[in-house]
Formats: sequence, C-alpha cells, structure tokens
Amino acid sequence: MSLAIPRARILNPGENSLYAIPVVAVSLFVFAYSTIWGQISILVFYACWLPLLLLAPEILLSHIRPVVFVLALPAVAVLSTLWSDATAVTLRASIQYATTVICGLIAARIVAVRDLTLGGLLGGFIILLYSHAEGKYGYDFVDASYAMQGAFQSKNQLGFYASLTTVFAFATVVMSRVPMVLRLVALGIAAFALWTLVLSDSATSVLAMGAGLMTAAVVLGVMFITISSRAQSIVLLMCIVAGLVGLAIQVGALDTIFMVFGKDSTLTGRTYLWSQGILYGERNPLVGLGYFAFWVHHRPEAEELWLEFYITGRTGFHFHNTLIESYVALGLTGVALVGAWTVALLGNTLRTLMNTRHHGAAAVCAALSLIFVIRSFVEIDFLTPYTAGSFLVPYLLLRMSDQRSAVVQPHYRPVWS
Repeated sequence: MSLAIPRARILNPGENSLYAIPVVAVSLFVFAYSTIWGQISILVFYACWLPLLLLAPEILLSHIRPVVFVLALPAVAVLSTLWSDATAVTLRASIQYATTVICGLIAARIVAVRDLTLGGLLGGFIILLYSHAEGKYGYDFVDASYAMQGAFQSKNQLGFYASLTTVFAFATVVMSRVPMVLRLVALGIAAFALWTLVLSDSATSVLAMGAGLMTAAVVLGVMFITISSRAQSIVLLMCIVAGLVGLAIQVGALDTIFMVFGKDSTLTGRTYLWSQGILYGERNPLVGLGYFAFWVHHRPEAEELWLEFYITGRTGFHFHNTLIESYVALGLTGVALVGAWTVALLGNTLRTLMNTRHHGAAAVCAALSLIFVIRSFVEIDFLTPYTAGSFLVPYLLLRMSDQRSAVVQPHYRPVWS
C-alpha cells in the first residue's frame, strides 16, 4: 500500500502538480542548456520521465493509435541507420531523438495542460534569468544582425525561449484555478520575457509568438459560442483570415514586414539554403541520406555551407526549414511524416475547439501548435534530440488526441485541463 499511494499520485494528471511542474521546468532548462551542462543534465532529464514508463508501462499502451502515429517519425530516423553513410552518428542521434519523443508522450499522459503551463512558466523564467546573467551579445551571420544571445549560441534560440515564456505567462493569466497573486507574477514574467525578445531581435520568434497569442485569444472567444454553432463560426473565421492574408500579400505587406525586421527577399540567405537542401535531398529522394548524416565533418557539401555562413565551430547548423531538413535526412518518407505531424497539430486544434469546454487548456494547445507550425518553415524545432519542440510537439499531438478520445470514447477519460 505504501508503494501504491505515491504511484497513483505521480501518474494521475491534475493531482500530481508537485511532481509535474518541477520536472517540466527542469526539462526545459535541460533543452536550453544541455550543451553547457553536458551529459549530467541529459541524465537528469531521463530520470524525470523514463522511470515512469517502467513504473506503469500502460501509460503508452492505452489508446495506442496516436502513440504509434507519433513514434513513426523517430522509428524511421532509427531505421535510417541501415542506409546512412555516417552510421555511428545516425544511430546515436536517432536514439536520442526517439527517447526525447517518448518522454514527451509520457508527459502527455501524466501532465495536465495547466501543470505544463506552470512548469513552462517556471522553466522559461529560469532560462531567461540565466541568459541575462551571461549577458552575451553576438553577430548572427545568417540574419546579419548584432543582438543578445545570452547563454545560447544563437539569438534565435534566446528569442524562441522568450516567446515560449511569454505564451506560458499569458496562459497562466487566463487559466482557471490560478490564484490572483500567481497571475500578477505571470504578468511580470511576461514583461521580462518580452523585453528579452526585443533584445534578441528574432523576427521569427516575434511573428510566431504574435500569431500564437492571437490564436489563443480567438480560441477563448470561440469557446463562448455554443458547440453546435462553432463549426460555422470557425469556417467563417478561417475564410476571413485567408482573405486578409491574400489581400496583405497583394498590396505588398510581406515586403513591409521584411523591411521592419531588417530582412530581404532571400530571408537573409535562407532561400539559398533551401535550394541547396533540395538539391542534396534529390540524391536519395525516397529515404534520404540518413538522420543527422549530412551535417558531419569532412562531408564536402556540409563543409562548404559551414564556410559560406561563417559557422566556425562546424556544428549546430541546419537548412532552416523542417521539411527540407527532413527531405535531406529521411527523403520523401520523412517529409510525409513531418507533414503529417504538422497537419495533425492543426487538425487536432480544430477538433479540440469543436469538443472541449476547457477554455484555458484549449487556448494553450492551440497557441503552441501554431507557433511550431509557423516556425517549421524557417527553423528546426521538432526534428532534433533534446529540444523543447521535440518534447512539446509529441505532447501536444497526444494530449489533444486523448482529449478528443475522451469525448468519443467515454470509457477513456484523461484529465484535460
């Protein structure tokens, strides 16, 4: 009996906040600074999640279809070891990626969205404090700008965590059952995160965060519409947004946005990277070169790109587009699976809107989903091991799928908010 009580408390979403909030915060800190803290931090991350799978294997065995769907991508990454010409690199990186995704799936089954939000707020705040303590500024040759990097090697990474922290902060404000004092603290953290975002000068993070927060606001508004009327309202809203986007492009608003953020029509070299990635991917279009097999030392094409973009460390670089990165690494197979993840993020968000009455949780999931979808066009957030995206995107996919299943399958009742 003494073992059963802790087990139940740890595994039960909504009743395990004392465990869930700290481990989410620790995980985000590890994702941000594992390159600084090394293997010990990775072991701490694994210690937070993998023992839970040993404690209760049924975590991932119930309602297994979405679990299999999410695991298909890391499974192909592991299988690519068979045809990779950098076998050791592919095997190691793919296992690391697969275990990161698995930990995200475990979190989806035991961490309520409210606790994810509070853990993300705590972890994000600590991450930003650490970067401000470092206070490093640097020149980004890709973006051709000089901005704050903090403890990161890239201003875009600092901007990413600042944007995530901002979203978690505003989500805390609108989430139910949150004390007023904590809401005020969250607003203070939001101001701090926004200041950090300005210092990082990361256009991608600003635009994605803005779209995410607008989406959250729309979701909160839609939730006040009766479920029977939501479908028509959502379709009408999507038509209006599509029309406004088309009009903005036609009148040249895109060029204005580029000018405001100091970009040009090539997105400061990204379009060149995309064209090169497509060319390299065509060498093995079906299954790719192998996961992580392109960016290895002594591969002439990689060495050339590192040299052109002043990556003196010859590491930590990519094609700045998730689909193209997956095309080079895993071919059209990888593109299809990454595309399926992206479509599922959007599709699950719409399905969640149609079924749930949990306003705050739905808004958080919708905002994060759109942020990762937008960033996938210019960044690689959920295709590499030990990153926030590779943990949060599987969480979102499974959590939203579970919520829908709780509606259509009454015997399966995960705690949603």
